[in-house]
Amino acid sequence: MLETGYFISDENNRELLDKYKAILAADDVTRQKRYIRLNCWNLPEETTEDIQAAISYADKYLQIFMHSSTSPVQIDLQYCKTWYLHILGENEGVVAQIDTAIKHAYQIENPRLIADGRSIRGSILSYLGNFTDALEDLIVAQNIYESLNLPYQANNNLAELANSYRRFGDVKTALKYQIILEQIYLKNKNFYDANMITNDIALSLEKLEHYEEAILRFQKVHDFWLAKDDPLNAVDATISIAANLISLGRLKEAAQLLLQAQQIVKPGNDDKYSYLNFFLAQLHYKQANYEQAIKNILIAEKSFELSDHIRGVLDALRLKSKIYEASGHWPLAYQALNAFITTHFSINEKVSAERNAKMQTQFDTNKIKTENEVLIQRAKDKERQLEILQSNEQMQVIILILVSIILVIALIFAYKQLKSKQQFKYLACTDELTKLVNRREIYIQGNQFLNQAKESATPFSIISFDADHFKNVNDTFGHDMGDKVLTKIALISKSMMRDSDVVGRIGGEEFVVLLPNIDKTKAIEIANRLVENIAKYDWSTISPNLQQTVSAGVADYSDEEDLSPLLIKADKALYCAKSAGRNCVKVK
Repeated sequence: MLETGYFISDENNRELLDKYKAILAADDVTRQKRYIRLNCWNLPEETTEDIQAAISYADKYLQIFMHSSTSPVQIDLQYCKTWYLHILGENEGVVAQIDTAIKHAYQIENPRLIADGRSIRGSILSYLGNFTDALEDLIVAQNIYESLNLPYQANNNLAELANSYRRFGDVKTALKYQIILEQIYLKNKNFYDANMITNDIALSLEKLEHYEEAILRFQKVHDFWLAKDDPLNAVDATISIAANLISLGRLKEAAQLLLQAQQIVKPGNDDKYSYLNFFLAQLHYKQANYEQAIKNILIAEKSFELSDHIRGVLDALRLKSKIYEASGHWPLAYQALNAFITTHFSINEKVSAERNAKMQTQFDTNKIKTENEVLIQRAKDKERQLEILQSNEQMQVIILILVSIILVIALIFAYKQLKSKQQFKYLACTDELTKLVNRREIYIQGNQFLNQAKESATPFSIISFDADHFKNVNDTFGHDMGDKVLTKIALISKSMMRDSDVVGRIGGEEFVVLLPNIDKTKAIEIANRLVENIAKYDWSTISPNLQQTVSAGVADYSDEEDLSPLLIKADKALYCAKSAGRNCVKVK
């Protein structure tokens, strides 16, 4: 399977590997290494002990090959070890490990290993909630697998790509890919992978709130695993069925299924144990049994944290806040909600830091400084040459003519260079759609305003605002209409501000206004006018039945060292505005 790119059952694959090992000569180093790689990927992984043994196997051979130059066997064993660590829930540091292995795959120019590494990393990043980078990795891997004609790997990668789209919120795209894969697997009588994709389809249907259809799909998955005498995987489907029953309000049926699951799922069962307790908490919350709901949600939260399952932690914190609120424990509800917001923004900060690091490499200011110094030095050299020529009286006329020609050429060249630099600067600092400044320029000018406020003890405020329910605009009216809405919001907001203010688009439907020499009170007035003007605009001139509003958050400079903490304050205020019903302004 791993070598040919076509499906072979686990039993046949194991049998072929055993036969392959039996005929290998002891001195056939190349094929011995191939066997070691293939065997690592085909070790048992039914229990925690199995997975730990597989990690030890990979470590053993990594130690053996560590002193040789970088080779495919080292890279593949590192991938194998990383994947087993991920299955075990030990995700701390695995991305850094696989980053290094992928770098080595590029160094030895091995397309298959590049695709494998990016597919694995994409799957792990998607699980951890970093969907943007996950999608980039999985799309690159998909293109390589298809170009290498490896259909089995391409189909598995496509399934992960669909999962990432589902987690990212684009469920319809995910479902489209999943249905295609299901048809391929059934046509090839690959019932194992067909069952896996049936489970993925059920999750997408659940996300679309088609709960009855999702239950039917999960029931098929459950029956498949029972036929394979695999009760642990079958109970996973049982938990999912119970979750959909809770959403339908069929609490008694859900309670019976979760009680059955409790007999099988134990603390060492990772995600199954986490989600069992999560849905038990949800069930007890719906039944107003808040004391038991809290016990279950605390277990679920801890279990998600141990496996570094950030999406699970966020879901648990959100549910915990609701339970405390319903039971009248307002301080604890606030603490849980605050933890949810803090965790959410810490993830955004981490992703933003990674993006800024990439941008820094693209805009290398040291390189520009060096180039300027070279130009200055060249100008000085020309001045010295001119002084020498002028000292010769017999050559003065010729020199004057030459200097004139050189100056004209230099002025033309300098003018063209200036225009080019201005154009490049404009492109580097401007959002292509709205013609506002982009994220990079917001950070540059924002930090300048902040330093000015710090040095001159003057006020500085920012407004963070975004379009309400913008995904519905794209889904209902199309992305072209969505672009027109963003452009109009940009024009309205820009027209309201002073020449000294800076309005920028930082991504998607998110905007920021920098207000130098404006205190918090005045900034709140400006933000309210902005929200009112956008709400009052006749959006039917763009499209009939269209109505658009924005929510805004205001923050002012206190003692922040740079712009990032101030933006986080404004984003928290924006989140409060969203929670308060949208089309309003909140302040931090």
